[in-house]
Amino acid sequence: MATLLVTALSTGQEIYYLFFLLMLAMLVLSAVTVLWTALTLRVDIRGVKPRVTRGEALPLIITAKHACLLPAADVRMVMAMHDAAAGSNTITAFLPPFQKKEFRFVMRCAHRGEYVAGVSHAVISDVFGLIEIKKHIKRKTGKVEVLPRVRQQAELEIQAGDTGPESRSRAAEDASSPSGVRAWQDGDILKRVHWKLTMRKKELLVRTFEESAKPDTLILPDLTPVNALEEQALFIEDCVCEICLGAAQAQLLNNSPVNMPLTAAKPYEINGRSIVDVPRFQSELARVKFDSSYSYEQVLASMLSRMQRTGGAILVTPHLTMRIADAAIRMRQMGMEVSVFWVSDAQREEVLALTGRLRLAGIDAHVVNPWTAEESA
Repeated sequence: MATLLVTALSTGQEIYYLFFLLMLAMLVLSAVTVLWTALTLRVDIRGVKPRVTRGEALPLIITAKHACLLPAADVRMVMAMHDAAAGSNTITAFLPPFQKKEFRFVMRCAHRGEYVAGVSHAVISDVFGLIEIKKHIKRKTGKVEVLPRVRQQAELEIQAGDTGPESRSRAAEDASSPSGVRAWQDGDILKRVHWKLTMRKKELLVRTFEESAKPDTLILPDLTPVNALEEQALFIEDCVCEICLGAAQAQLLNNSPVNMPLTAAKPYEINGRSIVDVPRFQSELARVKFDSSYSYEQVLASMLSRMQRTGGAILVTPHLTMRIADAAIRMRQMGMEVSVFWVSDAQREEVLALTGRLRLAGIDAHVVNPWTAEESA
């Protein structure tokens, strides 16, 4: 345009003025088209669920329309999602004026966490390809919480009354907590007879006692940063959380109290007493971050003071070392039931060296491949 204008002014030829005005009209038409389309573009989204389970596909329904009468190029709508979870996250479509058009988009929920689902912005251009602008789509997104799956685990069997080193031979009934009396039954022992009440009621009555509370199960996930590529680290974190969730569900199904300290950068703890608490564990494990500033060995050392009230401990880590193995053996020697899950695809020699040491100490040692979520032999 500048060249044509200079040539027209220099030579005075009308043809150059004509071409200049033609290109100027194209530019003005492009600017008006793009601005008009952007100002009248409306995008809505439906089908955003607040919670889904990892591995599910979340179908989204997106509708868009505009009121620009001038011809515009295809509108590109970019989805607001994590790249690892979204894959191809752009919808390109032609939008006729005043006509609402519907699109379907499938969000792949590959990893646990909190993600944004919806349209982040639209890219609008004219048919000549001269002008392109980006319009942010406000309030057309929704938060999606991708929950970890429950990886089924066997229950860590802890006898009623066992509280680690305090006692492993207490009876199921707590003799220090009488709860009432009942009539004599065959098999009762004489020392439980309530003699005073028996003489008063003229009936042989025996004392009953409260059943001792079940000892706590401590589940300790390793929340130190995973040293791997982003996608690989996400798979490892998913596997750690799903093992912890499966272990918690197995204990809570038997009404065994579960404590799960989450020693992230902002540490907190989840507690549960029955199966109704499983959704809370699932939601917290979906949001927890692997950003602990303390090594797993330091976390285990800090938990030793709690072992007096703990009947069992479940350790889940992708960084099994000799020091961690020694800490697990020390817990076992204190009288607790201990289970160790190593999230790794390590070579067989390394697996045998560490897991063999744990099994010789009476610890259930498991090696889980994070890529297949299967346990190795």
